[in-house]
Amino acid sequence: MGRGIGALEDLVVPRANVCGDQFAMKKIILVTGNMGYVGPGVIEALRDAGYDGRLAGLDTGYFAHCLTGADLLPEVRLDTQHICDIRDIPDSILTSAEAIVHLAAISNDSMGNRFEKATEAINALASADLARRAKHAGVTSFVFASSCSMYGAGSDAPRSEEDDLNPLTAYARSKVFVEQVLRELASENFTVTTLRFSTACGMSPRLRLDLVLNDFVAGAVSSGRIVLLSDGSPWRPLIHVKDMARAIE
Repeated sequence: MGRGIGALEDLVVPRANVCGDQFAMKKIILVTGNMGYVGPGVIEALRDAGYDGRLAGLDTGYFAHCLTGADLLPEVRLDTQHICDIRDIPDSILTSAEAIVHLAAISNDSMGNRFEKATEAINALASADLARRAKHAGVTSFVFASSCSMYGAGSDAPRSEEDDLNPLTAYARSKVFVEQVLRELASENFTVTTLRFSTACGMSPRLRLDLVLNDFVAGAVSSGRIVLLSDGSPWRPLIHVKDMARAIE
């Protein structure tokens, strides 16, 4: 369902930096993990909203070539693209930003359970360190892509921000940890927004088919069958990637 492209060096992106120098001016929105499933929609929403500053992305680029139905890299909407691990971000990138949208993470429960140490290092410790460094660097707004998985097993009643948390996986525990750190860092000059997103769905230039609704659609299109891995009674909240992008914008 995608089309292959060569190595990342062969891709044309605007002002691509390998964790190098950054614009000297402020008024930059930095989006981490922008080359994943959600990032392209966030960049599009920010650009279409008429933001008058510069937009920058930061990503390892591991999935840059994984395009579905896209003739161009989504990163053409950016002013610059940093190819970088969030554990090794130079200070110069942070000091030039006024806002950060933090999407970068090992992305789900199954990967988190298999790679628990890496999930803790990246999703929890590196994310918390990024927030601390961002505040020190003068960033004024930090938007964190959190998850409703931190509530654990659901019940018949909807949950709110005041309800108890019951994280059951490494992924969920990492989100709880970062939210706690962000709560302590939040101040008049460092606005924190944590968005506890439900399970994402919908089309993206970098499509994920491991997500439940996308998996159903892929099965229906490819084989004419939707395969349930349960007795059909479980339910879960869903959100379209475009609505995630609208909320972040």
